[in-house]
Amino acid sequence: MKYNSSIKSIAIGLPETYYTNNMPPFSTIPNLPKNWWRNWGMEGRYMIDKKKGESCSQLAMKASLGAIEKAGLSTQDIDMIIGTTCTITGWSDKDNDKIFPGISEHLKTELKCKHSVMTLEVNQACISFLVALQIASDYIKTGIYKNVLICSAETFTQIADFSLPSASLFGDGAAAVIIGRSKEDGKLVSSHYKSIPTHNEIATLQWRIPLYKTGKEFVRPYFSLGEDAPSQMQTFVPHNVPEVVFKALAKAEASIVDIDHFIFHQPSRMLIRMWAMGIGIKRDKYTTTVEEYSCLSSASIPMTLYIALKNKKIKPNNKIVLAGAGIGWGFGAQVWHTETINY
Repeated sequence: MKYNSSIKSIAIGLPETYYTNNMPPFSTIPNLPKNWWRNWGMEGRYMIDKKKGESCSQLAMKASLGAIEKAGLSTQDIDMIIGTTCTITGWSDKDNDKIFPGISEHLKTELKCKHSVMTLEVNQACISFLVALQIASDYIKTGIYKNVLICSAETFTQIADFSLPSASLFGDGAAAVIIGRSKEDGKLVSSHYKSIPTHNEIATLQWRIPLYKTGKEFVRPYFSLGEDAPSQMQTFVPHNVPEVVFKALAKAEASIVDIDHFIFHQPSRMLIRMWAMGIGIKRDKYTTTVEEYSCLSSASIPMTLYIALKNKKIKPNNKIVLAGAGIGWGFGAQVWHTETINY
C-alpha cells in the first residue's frame, strides 16, 4: 500500500545570544571588502556560547523535542531519524572532536527512542534538508516508516576563521520537522535535482591554520571561501536554482501562478533576489531570513519555512516550493501540497 507524506510539524532551536555586525567578533573581522554587508545582506545572527553549555547537539535536541511535541507524538512514535549538519567536528556537547556516530544517533540515544529506530546522516551541504525530505517522503510512501524526524542543526561559527571575511556569513541554529502519513491531501508533489561538481574549489571545509596565526595548535577544520568566490558563484548559481524550480513545476503540471509561496535557501540577499527574478516572482511571494539569522547552511530552509508559517505566509491547502543550492555544487527544488503544519 502506498501513502502520501506530509510535513506534520516544525520547531526551531536557537542559542541565547544574538550578535549584530557591530559586535565582536564580527566587528573585528579584518579586510572586509567595500559593500560586503550590503551585498551579502547579513545584519546579525545567533551564536552558541560553549561556556553556557550550548552546542550543535543541544540546539538539535531542543528543535527535535519541539517538533515531536507539536506533532502530537511521543519519542516512542518515531520510526526514523535523519540528521544533517555541516559541523562535522565539534557537534557534540560532550566531546568537541566527535565525528562518528552522527547527530542522528545522538538524538536517538538522548530522546530515548525505541531500538528499532533507523538513523541516517545526510551531508549535501546547504540542500541537505531537501535531500532528507525526499528520503523521508519515499520511506513513508512505501509504508516502511510512519513518522520520520528530520533535524538540521548547524553551528557554523565554530568552524569559521575570524581572520577572514567569510566568517561573517554564518549563524548558529537548528530546525526539525516531523514527516508523516498524510490524513488529507498533503504530499510531496514533485521534485528535481542536479549536481555541477566543477566548482569545488570555491568553498570548502579543510584542515588548516587561521590565516594570520601559526602553530600546529591552531590546526583544525575551517570553512574556506575563495577570494573570487562571490563573482564565480554569480556565473552559475543564479540560473541553476530557477532551472530546477521550473523542472519541478513541470513534473507537477503546475506554473508559477499556482504556487502560494516560495522558500529558498538563504546564502545571501543578492542570490535570493536573483533566484526570484529568474523565476519571475515578486517580494511578497517569498520569505527571507538571511538578514536576521545569516546563513544557517542545512538549517536555512527549515528555519525560513518556520518563519513563513509564523508570519502566516503559508496556510493549509497551499502549494509551496522549497528550493536552493549547496556547495559541491548541488541544486534542488520540491513542490509540496501542504496540510496543517503545527509550529
